[in-house]
Amino acid sequence: MAATATANTVRPHVLPELRWAPTRAQGPRHGSRVRLVVVHRWGVRYSSEKGEADTYRGVVRYFQDTAHEASAHLVYPGSAVPGEATQMVPWHLKAWTEAFYNPDSVEVESADAIWLRHDPAGFHQLAHIVVWLLHHWRLPPVALDAGGVVHGRGFCRHADLGKLGGDHPACPTTSPHLWDAFAALVRHEHHRGGFRDHWGRA
Repeated sequence: MAATATANTVRPHVLPELRWAPTRAQGPRHGSRVRLVVVHRWGVRYSSEKGEADTYRGVVRYFQDTAHEASAHLVYPGSAVPGEATQMVPWHLKAWTEAFYNPDSVEVESADAIWLRHDPAGFHQLAHIVVWLLHHWRLPPVALDAGGVVHGRGFCRHADLGKLGGDHPACPTTSPHLWDAFAALVRHEHHRGGFRDHWGRA
């Protein structure tokens, strides 16, 4: 995938339809305001688009089992299941995915194919999902990277949260070029505007 070329391609604003598959692995924010949109990758060995579709359903089932003590607001399969994503936690509640940062965050758990450069369309739509979440929470399109202690408001990789965020140094990518291309695409999409008023369960 030519990630930089993808970032410069004008495409229509499209958000996937959201399935609702609630999990009890959630909790109140206790007054904390959302200041971070965090991008994750589910981290399962990639085999094929069909394998990604199966993994997507498996990730949803995994998050529905509270014994795992893990969840996410959104699970996004990219092009493996076109036009669909799953919301598991309402926006106003916290998911169990970033440890210390749970009260201040919303997140997207995304397909491996996107970050292995197999899914340029999914890469682009994921950026638009992040942009909608930034818009919804009135956050700037700023990529934050503070070596494990993230201050400020914007979006980041799970890896950027360091040990306080659960210590996932490769999530969703260790490639500076790929992440820079994604951040550029987020800024591009944010600049275009035209956001939907409502999406998902508040």
